[in-house]
Amino acid sequence: MADISFDTKDIKAFEAMLTDLGGCPPKVATKAAGKGATIVRRSVRGLAPQGETGNLKRAIKCTSERSSKKGKKVYEITFDRAYNDVLQRPIKNPGEAGGKSDKAYYPASMEYGFLTRSKGGGYDYVPGYHFMRAGAEDADASAKEAISSTAMQELEKIWMEKKG
Repeated sequence: MADISFDTKDIKAFEAMLTDLGGCPPKVATKAAGKGATIVRRSVRGLAPQGETGNLKRAIKCTSERSSKKGKKVYEITFDRAYNDVLQRPIKNPGEAGGKSDKAYYPASMEYGFLTRSKGGGYDYVPGYHFMRAGAEDADASAKEAISSTAMQELEKIWMEKKG
């Protein structure tokens, strides 16, 4: 049986450095969360319906949230408001199928589905593609891996600067 020994001096120094920094530095959190959000955005864009113009895919973007907590960064995959004039469609007879608005939001109808008139009278439900949910679920493992590896690389850079 081989003898294995561990030197915990570096681990304790790394832990002390994190304590001195007061947790995860904001630039590390921002970079790591950004890498994960980019992976999820690419996955969602890949599963989005193409349509005639491709505007739905082009409108998908990452937006960051402001936080009062140091070392916290959150990104949201959403639709660019600059595309609202393209993504909002007028409804010919508002309220007929139960809605109150005179505009339909195209990304929501593609994600969740919508009602349409059937040939014999009445309404049919057209199911949604669920491309945002499926894209986020598909990219979950790779995004987590990218976040953790980027955070560790950035923290290691800071540690080496402080150590050396």
